[in-house]
Amino acid sequence: MDRLILVSCLWAFSFGINKQWVAGADPVLVSFIRLALALLILLPWLRVPRAGRAAVPALLGIGAVQFGLMCVALNYCFIVLQAYQVALFTVFTPLYVAALHAARRGRFPAGLFGAALAALAGAALVERWQADRRTFWAAFAVMQVSNLAFAWGQVAYRDWRRRNPEESDLAVFGWLYLGAVLVTLAWAAFGSDWGELLSYEPRRWGALLYLGLAASGAGFYLWNTGAARAKPAALAAMNNLKSPLAVLVSALFWGASAGMAPRDWVFLAAGAALIIGAVFSSRRAAEE
Repeated sequence: MDRLILVSCLWAFSFGINKQWVAGADPVLVSFIRLALALLILLPWLRVPRAGRAAVPALLGIGAVQFGLMCVALNYCFIVLQAYQVALFTVFTPLYVAALHAARRGRFPAGLFGAALAALAGAALVERWQADRRTFWAAFAVMQVSNLAFAWGQVAYRDWRRRNPEESDLAVFGWLYLGAVLVTLAWAAFGSDWGELLSYEPRRWGALLYLGLAASGAGFYLWNTGAARAKPAALAAMNNLKSPLAVLVSALFWGASAGMAPRDWVFLAAGAALIIGAVFSSRRAAEE
C-alpha cells in the first residue's frame, strides 16, 4: 500500500509537467525517450527469468502494451486536453480493471454497464466548456486506449507473478520496459522526425528526465509491484487516488484553472464525482 500511495503523489505532478514542457513534441519520440530512461534504471538488475527464456516474450508483450501503447496514447492526449482533464480521465482505469476481473470469472454484472454510462455522463460534464467538442471526444477515445492498456498490464503482470511466485520483481521487470522501448522505437523509426530532438530546450529535457527516471522508471515499477501485493479493493482505491490528486495539482500549480468560470468548477466537480462514483460502483459490481 505504501508503494501505491508514494506513486500516486509522484504522478500527481507529472501531468502538469508533461503539459507545460513536453506537450507539442512528437508523442512517439517522447514515449521512447521516457521508456528508454526507465529501462536504464532497472538494466543493471535485468536477468533471465527463473522460468526460463520462454517467459521473456510474455513479459515483453505486457510491457509493450501497458507502457508502450499506453504512453504513446497518453502523450497524444496532452496535445489536445488540459492536464487536469487527462488526469481526471485516467480514473477510468479501475473500471477496466473491474471489467477484466469480471471477464476472467466469465460473468458481466449489469452494474458494470451502469457504471460505464455514469462515467460517460461525468465526462460530458467536464467537456461542457470545450470549444472544439469533436477534438475533445477524439482525445477522450484515445485516453480510453491508454487506460485499457494500463489496466490490462496491471492484471497481466499480477497474474504472471502469481503463477511465478519464485521470481524477483527487480530481476524481471526490466523486460517490461524493454518491450515498451522496442515497440516505441519501431513506431518512431517509421513515423517520427528524429531531427526534432535538436530543437528541444533544456527545460524539456529536464522534464523528460523527471518523467523517464522518476514517473516512469521508479513509478511504473513501484506501481506494478505494489499492485501485485495489494488486495483488489485497495488497488482500486489507489487507482482512484492519483487522479483527483493530479487534478488538484494541475489546477492549483500549473495554471489549468485560467479562464475557468465559477460554474466550470461546479461542472468539473460534478463530473469528477460521477466518474469516481462510477468506478467504485464498477468495483463492487465486479466483486458481486
